[in-house]
Amino acid sequence: MSPFLQKITRLVPNGHDDPEKRYFKTTILFLLGIIVLMIVSGIIAFVITLESEEQTLVPDLMGMELENALISLEERALIPGIQLRYSQNPKDKGLILGQNPNPGTSVKAGSRVVLNVSKGSAIERLDNYVGWNLDNLEAHLKSMVSIYGPLLEIQRPVSWIYDDSPAGTILEQKPEAGYEITSLTTLRLVVSRGPLGQTYDVLDYIGMPYDEVIESAVKTYKPFVFRSREARRNEIPGTIVSQSPSPESTVPVNTILQFEVAKPEDIPEGYVFGILERTLPEYEVPVAIRVETVSPSGDVAVLFATRQAGGLFTVPYLVKENTIIRIVIAESEVIETQIRAATEP
Repeated sequence: MSPFLQKITRLVPNGHDDPEKRYFKTTILFLLGIIVLMIVSGIIAFVITLESEEQTLVPDLMGMELENALISLEERALIPGIQLRYSQNPKDKGLILGQNPNPGTSVKAGSRVVLNVSKGSAIERLDNYVGWNLDNLEAHLKSMVSIYGPLLEIQRPVSWIYDDSPAGTILEQKPEAGYEITSLTTLRLVVSRGPLGQTYDVLDYIGMPYDEVIESAVKTYKPFVFRSREARRNEIPGTIVSQSPSPESTVPVNTILQFEVAKPEDIPEGYVFGILERTLPEYEVPVAIRVETVSPSGDVAVLFATRQAGGLFTVPYLVKENTIIRIVIAESEVIETQIRAATEP
C-alpha cells in the first residue's frame, strides 16, 4: 500500500481506535463532506446561472409608433425584427399592427420579437374623377372604405353650376389626379346642374300603380308629391287617377310632379295605408334622401332613394301597424314617424 493511501486509511475511523479518537475522526470527515457538498452545489448553481438567461414579459406594442416600440423592447433586452406591410388606413403608417410573440408572453432576454409595421395605404395616388357621376363616386368611396378603410371624403356642400354635361357630372376636383394620399383626404368637387333652362316631356302616369310611379320618378331625381282619395267609378284602387303637369307637356327639370292616388282596397289585416307628409328645409341644391321602414320586429327595408331640394316631401306607404318610417337626409339628419292604425298622418 502506498504511503498516501496509508495516511488516508489512518484518517478513517476503525475498530482499533479508542472512542475519543474515533469521534474526532468522524467529526473531521463530516465537516469535510459538508465543505465538499457546498463547493459542488456552488459550482452547479454557477453553471446553471450562466446557461439560463433572465426571463422577461413581452410588452404590448400594438398601435405604438415604431420608435417607441423599439425603446420598449430595448428596455427589456429584447431584439426587434421588423416586417413592413400595407394597411387599410393611411393614418396607420409607422404604427405597429401586429407582433409575435403576443403581449404578456414570457421569454428569455435576448429573444427576438417580430413587429408588423404599417407602410400606410396601398392606394397612394388620387384617381381622376372628372367625368364621373357624383352618385357613382359616392358608391365607389363606400366600397373603398370596406376594402382599404377611410381614404377619401367629399367636402359638403359640393359646388353646383349649370353646364351642358348631364346633371350630376363631376367637372372639377381638388386635389387633382395624381395627388399622393398620405392621410384621409377631402375632395372638393364642382358638379354639373345640367344645362340652364333644361326641360323634359312629362310621361303619362295615369293608371300606373303608385309604387311604380315612385320608382320611375326617383331614377331621374324628379321631385314629386302625392295625395290620396277614395276610388271613384271606373278607377282602379292603388293607381294614379290624376297628375299635374298633364301627360306629354314640356316642363323645366325642377318642376314638381303632383299625383293623386286612389286608396287601395282589400288592405291586409294589421296593415295601414297612408301618405306621410313632412316639410323639409329648403336646400340650395338637391340632397340625397333615403326612405326606410323599420318593422315592429326590427327589420329594415329601403322604400326608395332620391334627390330633392327640400320643401314638401311625401311618402305613400302600405305597412304593418307600428312600423317606423325613417327619412334619412344627406346621411346626417333623420326624421322618424311611427305608423299607427288610428293616426292619420
